[in-house]
Amino acid sequence: MLPPWLRHLEDFLDVELAAGAPKSPFRPAVLRWAASNGRAADPIPLLATLEASRIGGLGGPRRYRWSFPVAEWIAVDDRVRWRPAERELAERQGAARAARLWGPPVLVEHVEWLDGFARGEDDPSRIAARARALLVEALPTVEDDVAQRVAGGDAWGDTFLLWAFARHPRMLDHVSGLVSAIVARYAARASRTGGLVHGRSYPYFDIPIPSATAHLAAAAARTGEGLDLVAPAVDWLREERRRDGGWGDPRQPTDLLTTLAVAELFGQLDASFEPASVLEVIETMVVERGGRPELIGPEWPWLAGEILAFVAWSGRPFRERFRWPHVPAWMTEPRFNVPRKEAFGVYAHMFEELPGLAGLPVEFAFIDLAGFGKWNTDHGMELGDELLALLVSHLQTIPDSRTIRDGGDEFLVLGAPLADGLQLRLEPSFAQWPGVSQERFPDLPVVPLRAVVGHGPAGTLRSLHERLGKAIGDVKHEHPSPLPEGVIVQLP
Repeated sequence: MLPPWLRHLEDFLDVELAAGAPKSPFRPAVLRWAASNGRAADPIPLLATLEASRIGGLGGPRRYRWSFPVAEWIAVDDRVRWRPAERELAERQGAARAARLWGPPVLVEHVEWLDGFARGEDDPSRIAARARALLVEALPTVEDDVAQRVAGGDAWGDTFLLWAFARHPRMLDHVSGLVSAIVARYAARASRTGGLVHGRSYPYFDIPIPSATAHLAAAAARTGEGLDLVAPAVDWLREERRRDGGWGDPRQPTDLLTTLAVAELFGQLDASFEPASVLEVIETMVVERGGRPELIGPEWPWLAGEILAFVAWSGRPFRERFRWPHVPAWMTEPRFNVPRKEAFGVYAHMFEELPGLAGLPVEFAFIDLAGFGKWNTDHGMELGDELLALLVSHLQTIPDSRTIRDGGDEFLVLGAPLADGLQLRLEPSFAQWPGVSQERFPDLPVVPLRAVVGHGPAGTLRSLHERLGKAIGDVKHEHPSPLPEGVIVQLP
């Protein structure tokens, strides 16, 4: 049962969902929230509205088929109530100041919403094809907008875009290279200031900014760039926590968005941190705004969805809160949609660099198909690739883990930190494999699975990989032809 203030957020979103409003800049945020919470949400009105819209000049407000909030329609007092210390800039810069807040989530929500349909199978309404066409049209402009941030002229605006983008894997799939370039730009600067992001202009010139530091640290952990700066940033942010339990920037009140960013960062990297500890201060800030989480105003549907998602996420155990680094397309095996061996290095590097993760226990399995070489020779490489693809999709259902192709028919299954019991999670998967294989290849023999499972501190993942690589050779020698249900050997 949700407390009243969270039920009110859901009520606000339900009203917004029922209102329709396909032209609202944050309509995709409402639709994505509805879809993730079992509400019926028809995508056709928004698709039709986007298709009927026209694109204007490349640099203007109509450079996309969707719209952005119009800051000129909002009084200056409302524009600055979120960050009152920046009133002078808000009055001088006008709409551009507010666009820093609205731009990234509007882009993310539209791209994520369209991408979700574009990857699906088409239906009589051609939803997938229509979404794909809109997405393909928009992405070059998205890339142009993101590329302008590489120069690093706006510490808060640039790092907020990083934070907004890095939390969404589909968004990163499209612009991971540019996001990594922005992270690298700010990481180079932060390396000279103890891992902290300093302001570039008034009122924060050469002053460390908690919000931007949290944004950069979260993006670094997600992309694998600048990981050496994350630990000092987390240590500093821990000291910056205010008496009310939240976070904010210098000369600004405790800030809802900054508090969410820092609590989310800690919650995914520090097993001792309780994300729910910030709910009281978040509730206070939401209630003070009349129960609707407005910073400036139009962004509230997006922020309400983020708060509800954070509350659900904060109640999960650490193994589920932990977020794996994003694996770019070049590290993914396209035939099987699985990370290649290079991705293992990304995971290992993250565990080595972050003290809050390095000492946590992880479990790790080295898996192969017993007799795959002969099966592949007898039945052809095309069927062999289909069998490997089937195995990948089967292994990827194992909870709290990542599957990596180590080479040939050998795969790694890496458990999340503190996700103990990997062997127990593997056993039903191995037991189901003969049925899964025979359903796809009813006239062909089952190729059994073999696995060796080990464990150790997360920071020693590379040496654990080497140990398991040697141990799998012994398993192959001792069990050359296991039963169809396979064999699992647990190392001490």
